[in-house]
Amino acid sequence: MNKNIGLITLCGLIIGPILGSGIVLLPPIAYSNIGDFAILAWIIIMILGIVFAYVFTFLSLESPGNEGVAIAVGNILGLFFRDLCSNFLTAAVCFGPVAVLITASTFLKNIYFLKNVNIEWIAFALIIICILLLIRGVKSIGKFNLIFTGFTAVILFCGSTYTLFFSSKFHAPQSTFSFSKFGYTLLLLFWAIVGWEVVGNYIEDIKNPKKTLMKAMTISLIVITFLYLIVALSLQTFDGNTYDIISIMTPLLGSFAIPIIGIMASGLCVSTYLMIVGGVTRMSAKRSENNKLPYYLSKVNKHGSPVYAIITLSCIHLFMLILVSYNVLNLDSLVSCANVFFLSNAIIGLFAGFKLLQNIKLKISILILITSFALLILKADIWSKFLLIIVFLLSLYINKKATIMKD
Repeated sequence: MNKNIGLITLCGLIIGPILGSGIVLLPPIAYSNIGDFAILAWIIIMILGIVFAYVFTFLSLESPGNEGVAIAVGNILGLFFRDLCSNFLTAAVCFGPVAVLITASTFLKNIYFLKNVNIEWIAFALIIICILLLIRGVKSIGKFNLIFTGFTAVILFCGSTYTLFFSSKFHAPQSTFSFSKFGYTLLLLFWAIVGWEVVGNYIEDIKNPKKTLMKAMTISLIVITFLYLIVALSLQTFDGNTYDIISIMTPLLGSFAIPIIGIMASGLCVSTYLMIVGGVTRMSAKRSENNKLPYYLSKVNKHGSPVYAIITLSCIHLFMLILVSYNVLNLDSLVSCANVFFLSNAIIGLFAGFKLLQNIKLKISILILITSFALLILKADIWSKFLLIIVFLLSLYINKKATIMKD
């Protein structure tokens, strides 16, 4: 297999998708909830994000393969949890990427010539573009993500720095501290660190993965942490009446702030779609080779892309988009379904990391992450929890059936 991913490309593949729309949506939410204490919440989340990134990078390198951390999970917790981990991630990617592209379409709709275009049609066009990029292979995905990562980093750094120097008013904390509001905000901000669990699904395409992946993790963590903190700080010190990303970018960008932020945010959403779908289709192709999924999904093209897996998953996304257009589903239901599966997959990986790693500080941090993710699952709607139980029971049934056939 061609090793197409070097250090810089891998950093682009990681940073943009993990920032995603969160860099635009989360800082204003944190500030509106807890005011001047938001920066403290961000520092705590970024520290836990370092632990989260390390655990999943470590698991990916412990048992490398395009099935990702599920391989290490299987070696540590058993084959059932390996399959369950993969099934949860696959189920999540049936829902989540559609919500991501609908969010991107909402940002693009702010651009003048798209104002009268239906959001579902914009999302449909984005799915087609993503299919073409995915079929072209991981090198094309890496280039696209690298461009938007660089664009995002420059815009956010320059805009936030300019606001901090010329449009900010530093003051002592004026908000009243509330443990309940602070805890609730921390739960919301955990979305800023989710995404590392998919990086391992690209490991067979990475040049010298042991060296490259750890370096890319370090660089990506520095960039992601710095951007979140500088945006959060400039937002809560901004000397203005409104507190959102467009407001803090306006002192530098002026009237161009709205279209530039719209393009930036939509590009990050597309980057997230490409990374997650690309990683899961690679995982599906490997699982089909091992007779865990229909064999046709293992077919790859000359670019090394699992083309049938990509088309199959994209068709599911198009079907979900049709359901949204007929109001059978909405953005909230898609996000809720995706979240419970992403979080459940992450919890399994964290349990494996807890069992494997011996550092007591890491173990305590992992327990905090597991508890927080479990609380987020409890906040999900009843239908999402019901689907989670269905996938769990199906995985259990298939595992028992396979065990009986072996015996």
